[in-house]
Amino acid sequence: MGDAKIVYLDKVIEKFTNHAGCDSDEWINKFVDGPNGDGDFDQGNRPTQVCITNNTLCFSRTSFHPKNSGTTGYADLITASWFLLGYS
Repeated sequence: MGDAKIVYLDKVIEKFTNHAGCDSDEWINKFVDGPNGDGDFDQGNRPTQVCITNNTLCFSRTSFHPKNSGTTGYADLITASWFLLGYS
C-alpha cells in the first residue's frame, strides 16, 4: 500500500455546474419515488425502509445519485486524470 497513487479530482464542481437536479440538463437524480416494498426499479433489490405519506411511496436508492450522464461525467474526469497517476 505504500506505493498507492492518489490524485484529487478538483474539477467535479466545475464539471457538474448547470447539471444539478433542478437544471434542465440534470446529471443527478432528485427525489425518486418507487413502489412500496421495492423502493427501486430493479428486481431483486431488498425493500427500502424509508416510506413517506400513506406508505404508497418510498424513497428509491437512486434518489440524489448520478444518472447515466452523471456517471459519464465522473468517468470523463477520472479518465482525464489517469496521466497524473502514470497511466496511459
